[in-house]
Amino acid sequence: MKKLYLFVLLAVHTSFTIAQEKTITVAEPEFINSYCILTSDSTYATLPKESGFIGKHENKTKKLSRLVGGVADLAGAAGIIGIGSGSVSGITAGVKILTTASGVSSAAQTVSALAGYEGMDIIFKGGNSPYSLKANGKDIHLIIKGEENEIDPVEIYRIVRFSASKKERRIQWFEWESALLGSDDARKSGYINFSGKKYGKLSYLLTIPSNEIVKGEYGIFFMNIITATAIPVGTFSVK
Repeated sequence: MKKLYLFVLLAVHTSFTIAQEKTITVAEPEFINSYCILTSDSTYATLPKESGFIGKHENKTKKLSRLVGGVADLAGAAGIIGIGSGSVSGITAGVKILTTASGVSSAAQTVSALAGYEGMDIIFKGGNSPYSLKANGKDIHLIIKGEENEIDPVEIYRIVRFSASKKERRIQWFEWESALLGSDDARKSGYINFSGKKYGKLSYLLTIPSNEIVKGEYGIFFMNIITATAIPVGTFSVK
């Protein structure tokens, strides 16, 4: 009797899971690098793409000087970070170098501390995205079409919550490893935890869990094209 009960539970769970996977029936976006947000199981809206630029981080801190005490002097560290590069690629390369210099065991602490460094921000003009939705306590689902979908999307996309004012939105660029996205430090820095899987022939379905969603301004970065001073990002607001 006990075995039969467990079998029934397993069958119900499997059926429910299959039913969940089949609920989203929307077609793939028409164009590559389209950022779309589901408005129902069978419809979506295409998010606006905005182009960011690189600027100095707005919050000053002494965290970096404490961080690099055993690695290099402050001037040398500034060179490692790529403060004069004017591009995101220079900044992310600097983060990789610094985390390597600090040693594998302390890489997570190094990455977390760099979130406070007065290095570079990616800045978007205007305090709000042209697209907004109301917070409803549910997950947010995004569909993004790429040239292929053979790579884990959590490795190549970043979803951020901007620090916003009336005139602009900004995020301090930081190359968090995917394993750290659910950490408190990542959240405090504006980097959102999400999951992703293949969708259709060339697309990904990204899911932001409801517990990560609060009112604010959001952006979706495709890391493979962040190599210049102009960075195209899909944006949306949660009201």
